[in-house]
Amino acid sequence: MRKSRLALLVLLGLVFLFTVACTGYKSAVKKSRPSFVIATPVVVLTKGAKVAMYGTGFQPKEELTLVFKNTDGGLSGISAVVKPAPVPNSDGVWASEWDVGPYLKVIKAGTTVISVVDKDWNTMVQAPVLFVAPPKKEEPKKK
Repeated sequence: MRKSRLALLVLLGLVFLFTVACTGYKSAVKKSRPSFVIATPVVVLTKGAKVAMYGTGFQPKEELTLVFKNTDGGLSGISAVVKPAPVPNSDGVWASEWDVGPYLKVIKAGTTVISVVDKDWNTMVQAPVLFVAPPKKEEPKKK
């Protein structure tokens, strides 16, 4: 009888520890901090140039806005033009691509920042991107 009580206590203790461990894991996952990565951190300013980016650690279906800060300090929301829209999936991750071609007149060569802001426009995370001027075309040599 003593052995069966001891075995039952050990089993209940293991169940308790397993339950506590799983609960702690779920809360740790929910409390993870968002991260944001520019997968193409150096972009040549030419038609067809794209900035690939992704985020992790967000709440599923959380409303996110991407904001581009030009080297002159001007801000522009780009969420409507990235494809696909930056909407975190059930795992809290998303990936998008921004075609900078239509922005060539406002983007200047240099390092700038793209920010992910929440619905209240609070900056959650940021990542830098370096825009580089295209190489100058050489004029044909005269004979």
